[in-house]
Amino acid sequence: MTGLEQTYRYVRPSALTLDGAEADLLLSTSGGRTASGSAVHPRFFDGILEHPVEAAAALLTVAKVARTRFYVPPGMLAAILRAADPVVTSNGDRLRFESLSACCGVYARLDLLPGSLASPPLDTGTTNVDFNPPMRAALAQLSTHDPLHLRVGEALQVTTFHGSVVEERVPLPSRWLKGFAEVQAVAATMVPAFEVAALEARRFVQSLPTAQAPRGTTMYAAPAGRGIRLTGRQGPQAVPLAAPDRLRALAPLLRYATALRAYAPSGSAAAQASAWELDLADARFTLTISPEASRGFSGEGGLLRDLVDETSGDDADLVAALLAFEPRIDVERLSREAALPQDRIL
Repeated sequence: MTGLEQTYRYVRPSALTLDGAEADLLLSTSGGRTASGSAVHPRFFDGILEHPVEAAAALLTVAKVARTRFYVPPGMLAAILRAADPVVTSNGDRLRFESLSACCGVYARLDLLPGSLASPPLDTGTTNVDFNPPMRAALAQLSTHDPLHLRVGEALQVTTFHGSVVEERVPLPSRWLKGFAEVQAVAATMVPAFEVAALEARRFVQSLPTAQAPRGTTMYAAPAGRGIRLTGRQGPQAVPLAAPDRLRALAPLLRYATALRAYAPSGSAAAQASAWELDLADARFTLTISPEASRGFSGEGGLLRDLVDETSGDDADLVAALLAFEPRIDVERLSREAALPQDRIL
């Protein structure tokens, strides 16, 4: 498998510390990009999270997806690789944490919306954050400490003299990078299918099988009364759900959810991806599932047509400059300012 070596350099490990009734979570950043250009250790946020226990559970879920291989090819032992660190993006009024599973078939995303942040982010941009085992263990034990102080990046008074640089080299398959791009291409084709309340969402996820279905078997999730049922047949509003056990990754967050929405590409093809969005308190958690357990997003090829277009690179650079990490995409505005058709923007 073609791969490359990704190097993360952190000033110090991420850590969760408790001081009386306050919890302080520092997420160390590695090299990334900000509104002013490249940065060795970007600093995106320093403030209070309004829903600490919920946020901790959601961050742990993002990190767990990165460490999980949901599919192992027959006759092949799972490769023992250190999980790539989650990616964090600051969009000016929110923070987004993302990861892709080791098999590239499951994508997780946590959006901490403005209501969950007591103050706006300090900068816009994107980078990796250190998610080490001790910090994950501390997050898992977080109780009702309220509020939670979060720092994404080093505080201004902290310098490298307080500790040596933590350097981690991660064997990062190229398909992991392709997977991130392909997920976005797939998501752009999706439309809402149905929505259920939190109680019905819990019932559905808890009823899912724990073992994988035979390879090539596609199940469907369809609304049934107020809830959802798993079926082997297509039907109105039915969402393809290959290897439904993968959706159990949402289980730790169901106690905090208020609703669950399902999305799928328009059309009736059986082998399609689906996305599942949990509404949390001032946050959203999205899990996107590939069309088959053995079919990672990296092989979907949704961007191939764009890559062979000689003007795609220039168009992408122009749109990226106009976007400038904005939290909401206004396709009409981008089309007008870039002088490109709306379908080209998408």
